[in-house]
Amino acid sequence: MIFMSKQRGIGIVKIIALIPMVLIGLVILAFILTLLNKAYWDYRVRQMCEKDGGVHVYEVIPVTVDEAELLGRVSGYLTLGPRSKVRADAPAYTQDKISTQSFFSLRIDRHERIVIRSSDQKTVGKVISYARVGGDFPDGISAPSSYSCPEIPRYYKDQERFFTMINGEIK
Repeated sequence: MIFMSKQRGIGIVKIIALIPMVLIGLVILAFILTLLNKAYWDYRVRQMCEKDGGVHVYEVIPVTVDEAELLGRVSGYLTLGPRSKVRADAPAYTQDKISTQSFFSLRIDRHERIVIRSSDQKTVGKVISYARVGGDFPDGISAPSSYSCPEIPRYYKDQERFFTMINGEIK
């Protein structure tokens, strides 16, 4: 008589079959955690923008129509640029300060653009924006996603608040 014992526990075949299921589950879990992390940081960027983001005008610069043309336009709005990119006789220029915090493949940027009047080098205001870049899964396969504030068209429109026209209108 042959004695056969009942197998207890899980066998090798079941373990081998379970390994791909566990790996797929881990990939799905990583994907979900990545989406939640990006949503959290998008929320935090939105909070930071509401707290101190946007255009802060300390003093308005009066400009003539000719001076306004020296500044240039983006999407029809007067725009500002760094000292190295604007003409020497432009009424204002900007200085940028960018601070970055990195968390693995995710980066949070704070971009502060200080507006300086050319005639007396006085700071007349600043523009602050925040952005989340990256944090995607899988990382490195495509370009990183991003979220920022304020929206780009509003950003250029709001920069016109630094100027008031003499003998004309901002068009």
